[in-house]
Amino acid sequence: MNKNKAIGIQKSQVISAASEEMIQLDLLSFISDKIVPTDITERKRRTRFVTGREKQAKALGKGHRYYGHVDKNKTFDTFCLGESNKAALEATKRFLGQEKCDFGVIYLMAMSGLGKSHLLHAAANELMEMGKSFYITSPSMLQDLKDPFNELKMYDFLLIDDMEEIAQLAYLQQEFCRLFDYAKMGRIKIIVTGAVLPRNLSFCDDRFKGKLSGALIHKICKMNSDLAFSIVEAKCQSMNLNLAQTAKDLVAHSFDFNVYGLESALYKLKSYSDIYKKEIDLEIALHELKSLGRVLDRDDNCQKIIGRVASYFHVDKDDILSPVRRKEVVYARHMAMFILKEKNGLNIMRIADLFGRDHSSIIYGISRMKLEIEKDPELSKIVHNLI
Repeated sequence: MNKNKAIGIQKSQVISAASEEMIQLDLLSFISDKIVPTDITERKRRTRFVTGREKQAKALGKGHRYYGHVDKNKTFDTFCLGESNKAALEATKRFLGQEKCDFGVIYLMAMSGLGKSHLLHAAANELMEMGKSFYITSPSMLQDLKDPFNELKMYDFLLIDDMEEIAQLAYLQQEFCRLFDYAKMGRIKIIVTGAVLPRNLSFCDDRFKGKLSGALIHKICKMNSDLAFSIVEAKCQSMNLNLAQTAKDLVAHSFDFNVYGLESALYKLKSYSDIYKKEIDLEIALHELKSLGRVLDRDDNCQKIIGRVASYFHVDKDDILSPVRRKEVVYARHMAMFILKEKNGLNIMRIADLFGRDHSSIIYGISRMKLEIEKDPELSKIVHNLI
């Protein structure tokens, strides 16, 4: 075969292959046009009619119905009812159950230790049973949100503890003004807690205070002696703590009817009971509770515990609360975390805020100290003396 003929055959093959490829492309084009229409404009037009709620549900997805730490022990059933908190309890229950109401925000006002945080977590537990989506947190954790309004508006409920802390962040006040307006339109429900009336919030602008003042406000008043005793009875039962009647009376009447004070006293007595395997009578209770004085505030008591831990281990209290990584400081820090969680009843979120760390660091520290105590039972006595 001569050279010219070979070249002619190659050209013929190339042309034939190209022709076959064009036929295939024409066939694919026909199938695409006639059998699988791709009218993107029509698809977009249909998408525009998806409702806001459907978009929110899709954005949340399965397994993301709520965000935040929820205390499973704080429910409506475990909430001790009295004249001072009955109205707040009933209003919160109705607020959760009503599809539509004249107000979108409820504000629970009380001094520290009177049950407003319990009601907030009880609401969260109830919402889980109802299958509603919610976001529960303290304002300090909201700082991690890049776009608070758009990230929070997708939930059915927003539960915020200690609203006063928002006053420290002007941009969060602006975002919450938008959320309050959103709630007024019936697009979200918001429950917040605070210690003072909205108009008395420090460092807040008038617009923020005005919008929050439009909420349904319920004040939880100081508990009376009957409610204090009911709380002591309920706590003893849940803690499996055997107290003589006279010891219960002492606890109920010695701590200014503040739940945190009552709990602190009971944790102290529970620790003694676990170590010495004795029923707590009045004499033991008087001796053990003498060191607590009149405990009025959990935050104050937490600081006292951290101070005692620092003093015992000969480290600086500020180092315990700082990022310092010296071995002796880390050990003391883990001890303080363990006592606050296991012996003082503080939840992980609160401890994380107190130490300026994330939840995983707190859980790790507490777990490490638990292992240390299991290895060395004598540490239990040290823990008891530090409470």
